[in-house]
Amino acid sequence: MIFRSSHNFFIRSALWSLRALFILSVISLSTTTILNAQEIDFGDFSSKYTVSITELIPAEDLSFGMVIQNEGLKTVDLLDAKVLMIEGVKYLDVVVTITADNYLYLNNDVSCNGSNSNCIPFTLQAAYANRGNNNTNQAVLMQVASNVASAQFPILARGNRPPGPPPTPVYEGYNPALFNETAYLYLYGSINVGNQNAGSYSGQIQVTVTYD
Repeated sequence: MIFRSSHNFFIRSALWSLRALFILSVISLSTTTILNAQEIDFGDFSSKYTVSITELIPAEDLSFGMVIQNEGLKTVDLLDAKVLMIEGVKYLDVVVTITADNYLYLNNDVSCNGSNSNCIPFTLQAAYANRGNNNTNQAVLMQVASNVASAQFPILARGNRPPGPPPTPVYEGYNPALFNETAYLYLYGSINVGNQNAGSYSGQIQVTVTYD
């Protein structure tokens, strides 16, 4: 089952209006329980449960502030990142994959060749916090290569404890709020502003979350 939602975030500046379109995808996988010796893959229970992604502050944009021609590197750091919330079963691991365009494009013209004046290079950075709080001091940086970031982590950090038992099976009157927790995802990065034409620039960041 695939749940998709799209949101527009507008980034204002003096010469440009920069927009990032985030595509949020949630996938719940159907699997078959596998018994191997004395081990049970608790991730196989994940098809019974849902996971969701929402914005912490939907009206708040990812903003690079004032941008002018030939300004060079302009960065949004972790403290000012766009915050997404991942809500799911606290006992289970999720795999998060983030894929971003390499450029913001002028008027959605994706013919950018990396050297012309209708695109602005974008570099993705990402992190997550899974200790139950929206706290960048607890954030774990995600490895990013070619504007693709990925990480596997439990919705709620276990510390040094081993994985817990599978969640209580769904039953009549089941209240998922009793078993759910929220992890936080931080999206930020930088642009490199050269002699680009004035106008509206946009790009895409796709976020996919699956239970392991």
